[in-house]
Amino acid sequence: MSVKPRVTLALAALLAASSAFAFNLEDAAKAVSGATGGDVSQVATTPQTSGLLGALTGQLGVSDEQALGGTGALLGLAKNKLSGGDYSQLMKAVPGLDKLSGSSALDGLGGQLGNLGGGASSGLLGNVSSLGDVNKAFGALGMDQGMTGKFASVLLDYFGKQGVNSQLLNSLGGLWGAGA
Repeated sequence: MSVKPRVTLALAALLAASSAFAFNLEDAAKAVSGATGGDVSQVATTPQTSGLLGALTGQLGVSDEQALGGTGALLGLAKNKLSGGDYSQLMKAVPGLDKLSGSSALDGLGGQLGNLGGGASSGLLGNVSSLGDVNKAFGALGMDQGMTGKFASVLLDYFGKQGVNSQLLNSLGGLWGAGA
């Protein structure tokens, strides 16, 4: 049995056991990270997205998985609440950002979380319709809701440096409960 099938089998056993215990998305993300060697480059495929995740981990001291999941939750809310034109403009300003948005964020770490617990990663990151949903996702990633505003500030600052216009930054800031 090669290493990858063993890791996948071990991950499947961990995920199957998680239904009997409290589900912890951070632990599952760490397990997937171990399966991918902790390499978020599978998701952060452009210099812009790598820079964004680097800014989050460097400024906030969060793990790669927390940076990825937190960004996915906030971008999931933006995707669900912004007009299609505004969201498209954001995606064009930061190439590769679509890979960090919503459920793509954790699915990109290896696809292992896609159907966990009836779609837990999808439920946490893909169907974010309120700031309360964002806070729940942050909690599942081992972060308190105070981190939501800190993430939003780093994202807004980074997006501004990538050329996102002030009107869109203000819309995102309002949506995320942070000033642009």
